[in-house]
Amino acid sequence: MVRRGGRSRLGCLFTALVFATLLYYGVGIGGVYVRYWQLADQMNQLATLAPSLDDATIRRRLVLKATDLGLPEAAHHFVIRRYDRPPEIRITTSYRETVDLPFTKYTIHLHHEARAAL
Repeated sequence: MVRRGGRSRLGCLFTALVFATLLYYGVGIGGVYVRYWQLADQMNQLATLAPSLDDATIRRRLVLKATDLGLPEAAHHFVIRRYDRPPEIRITTSYRETVDLPFTKYTIHLHHEARAAL
C-alpha cells in the first residue's frame, strides 16, 4: 500500500495560492476598467442626447461623473466637437491610471471616443 496524502494537500494548497494571487491582482486592475466602462457609458449616453444639450451641460455632467468615480484629474479634460459633415458629435478623453501592486506598479492608458449623429 502506497500513501500519497501529502502530495494531494500540497497541490490543493498551491492551487489555492495561485487563485488568491490572481484574485488579488484582478481586483486592483479590474476596478480601473469598471470605472472606465462607467465613464464611457456616460459619454455615449450624453453623445446620444447631444442634439438637446449644449456643450457646457455635457462637459459639466461628464466632469461630475469623473469626480464621482474618483478618476485622475486628466480624465476631467473632455474634448467636445460638433461636425457639420456628417452632422455628428465626438466626445473624447484620455488618461492614465496607476495600480499599485505588490512588487510593481502597473500603468494603464485609457482613451475613449463617443460618437453620435446630430
